[in-house]
Amino acid sequence: MLTAQLIIARAIHIGASILLAGIFSFDLVMLGPARRPGSDDLHEIERRLFRLAVWSLVAALFSALLWFYLEVASMSGLPLKNALSATAWPTILFETQFGRVWQLRLGLIAALFVLVATGLGKMKARRSLTPVLCVLSVVLLGSLAWISHAAAASVHPLGLLGDMLHLCAAGGWIGGLVPLTVFLVHVRAPFSLGETVARVVYRFSTLSLCCVSVLVVSGISNSWLLVGSIYALFTTPYGRLLLFKLTVFAILIGFGVRNRFLVKTKLLKAPAEPDLLPQLHRNVLCEVCLGVAVVAIVACLGVTPPARHP
Repeated sequence: MLTAQLIIARAIHIGASILLAGIFSFDLVMLGPARRPGSDDLHEIERRLFRLAVWSLVAALFSALLWFYLEVASMSGLPLKNALSATAWPTILFETQFGRVWQLRLGLIAALFVLVATGLGKMKARRSLTPVLCVLSVVLLGSLAWISHAAAASVHPLGLLGDMLHLCAAGGWIGGLVPLTVFLVHVRAPFSLGETVARVVYRFSTLSLCCVSVLVVSGISNSWLLVGSIYALFTTPYGRLLLFKLTVFAILIGFGVRNRFLVKTKLLKAPAEPDLLPQLHRNVLCEVCLGVAVVAIVACLGVTPPARHP
């Protein structure tokens, strides 16, 4: 029961962290260069993304508290009802790496709350705060590596770096799929932003290609460090879960390739084609669903002993 609750808390928290990094990366890298001087044509989209960020922060905060509560019970061996005893939680919070990282993460979430609330109602403040929010959200996401298997096992100095790069690349691509969906829904009818849509989608496609490259390289490295052999990949619970994740990831890449083909061969040449955006929107929704599945598998991997360190 505790393991199932821990998986749910981890999945929500990791998903919210990935989404936050994706929202602000999308706003900074995709929407920023697409703005026309003196125009407010992207104002509504940016406002919706900031609202989405608020809900993501709420999910991140409550799932963080739940995750900490469950970890205290797991580490102390106490029943859930006694997990927040006067001696258990301060020891975990102040004397373990997990607790110290959690202090940092809660501080980052609080800072993000303040900045997002500041920029929610003011367009100029929102645009000036976006670079800061992007950096803070990426740090929030990358800090998860410090409580991962790579950090706990210390199998190689590059393992932690690879895990951080893997998380940040996931934030840029998988986390950016939801704001891309918001963008596509907003511009579907009427198709008022013209070539701006083609530029935004093409820039996201290019960023996704870079992120996928980082994910593949860092994923191979991390898998080898934590699994150790082809035999363990097929014969251990961790290895089989990893295979399942790789399968879903491969399907996700397939949708990404299809979207890039649509963008390069159709959207850039005929941006006003009426059926193109709905088709692209459906493909992106499929990517979002597969991304959620990947996050759920990652949450399961986090509570499963690595094959190399059973």
